[in-house]
Amino acid sequence: MPDETTRRRRLVSVSLDEASIGRGNPDQEHERATAIHDLIGANVFGLAGHDGGPYCLHLALHEAKLAFDVRDERGARIITHLLSLSPFRRLLKDYFLVCESY
Repeated sequence: MPDETTRRRRLVSVSLDEASIGRGNPDQEHERATAIHDLIGANVFGLAGHDGGPYCLHLALHEAKLAFDVRDERGARIITHLLSLSPFRRLLKDYFLVCESY
């Protein structure tokens, strides 16, 4: 049985910003929902220097950056981390080509 610290150090929700990420076709939406369900079902998540949790993660795109907006269960913002997607440009292009051919 997990102890209290283990129960707190996890994601309890993951959401995608529809305004910036958009919605996919029904197959894509099903894949997203399955991926999020699996992630929430079995994860360990913590922030350096923060003993709180559980956490809620909201993902959005802002000017070619992926925004990780981390909040507590009550919705209070803890941190927002921006990750440049430029280094992943070629990988993402290849990924979308594979998705289109699938």
